[in-house]
Amino acid sequence: MRRPRRLALSVAALGLALAASGCTFMSPVQTHEFYQAGDGTNANLEVDGAFHVGVRNAVLVMDETGAPTFSATVVNYSDEDLVVELEGQDEGAAVFSTRVQVPAQGTVELGPEEGQQAVEIGALDVLPGTILDLAVTSGDLSTTVSLPTLETTLSHYGESEPAAG
Repeated sequence: MRRPRRLALSVAALGLALAASGCTFMSPVQTHEFYQAGDGTNANLEVDGAFHVGVRNAVLVMDETGAPTFSATVVNYSDEDLVVELEGQDEGAAVFSTRVQVPAQGTVELGPEEGQQAVEIGALDVLPGTILDLAVTSGDLSTTVSLPTLETTLSHYGESEPAAG
């Protein structure tokens, strides 16, 4: 009588182990999905359902004096060089704009650090926490997404100097 019970328990344990280990078998790999991982926002321009241009982690950071710094990464998924236009808007009025030349299958970092393309922004009359609009255009493709404004009280934003403007 003990032998059938052990066999049944062994089969049940094996079944439970297989069920538990296969729970993520049908789940998508998160690294294949774009999501808003940080404080900034993402934008995508698509052609026939495939990414053409992307803007990753776009954010506007205001220092203690109110000087703004724009940071983002622009990604070109196409096989040709592209120009991407970015325009920050407050209640429909442009507060900054820039043109970014992005090589085929390449990226361009925007920001104040060495090796990044600086975006010149004049004085802004917005408070940290304000949500602006960011218009992203490449050729005849365009989209508008929310652009958060943050302050430098978070230590990782206080390390950068604002771009001259």
